[in-house]
Amino acid sequence: MKEFVLRDTTLLCPTCNSMFGTKTLAASPDITAETPVEADLHRVLPDPALRAAFVAMCSACGYAWWVQAFKTHPFDSKLLPKPLSLEYPKRFAHAVLTGRSNGSHSLDLALLALNGYWCSREAGNPEIRFLELAHHEMDNTLKLDDWEGSRGYYHYVMGEICRQLRDFKAAILHFEKVTPIANIPQELLDRQKVLAISGDCDPAVMPAHLVELMFVDQGAKV
Repeated sequence: MKEFVLRDTTLLCPTCNSMFGTKTLAASPDITAETPVEADLHRVLPDPALRAAFVAMCSACGYAWWVQAFKTHPFDSKLLPKPLSLEYPKRFAHAVLTGRSNGSHSLDLALLALNGYWCSREAGNPEIRFLELAHHEMDNTLKLDDWEGSRGYYHYVMGEICRQLRDFKAAILHFEKVTPIANIPQELLDRQKVLAISGDCDPAVMPAHLVELMFVDQGAKV
């Protein structure tokens, strides 16, 4: 059975061109119907180090962003100075700061904050400030008149953010703005509306048949 695999990798910083070593995700098992996926549409990972590997942070200048923004280098990472010691969720906080400094889109900042929240939960220490930050940036995104992203999809995600923040009225309003083009199963939408109406703010695991419908049939990975 395929497992999650982290590997030592040397990256080049796009800002200062320094080399630094970090862990990157080399392999991950396919999602199956039995894979834990929560109703805010994220896969629950068994170790916070796995999600932390989605971002990288230059040990020279502190630039932090999604790992795909960095070029790999063949230099042996074991010969480089040890990377900065940083709690896994804090990588996402640094990436948000980098994004703000560089004028990145609010959706990128919202997704970084959401991953920071999920990472903190996977580390056993949920940090609500990440969720509040995700709410702020997602709200900014949805207010952009010229944004051409999938509004229905992200209204659903925003509904889940609001529900977990106990703003149940706002959660229901966002769920009601989800359109068929968002490809959110009606059953899932109805389930989350019921939770919001009943005042339930706990993260919710998706049933296996919905995981299969949304993720397995589409060949999703992490």
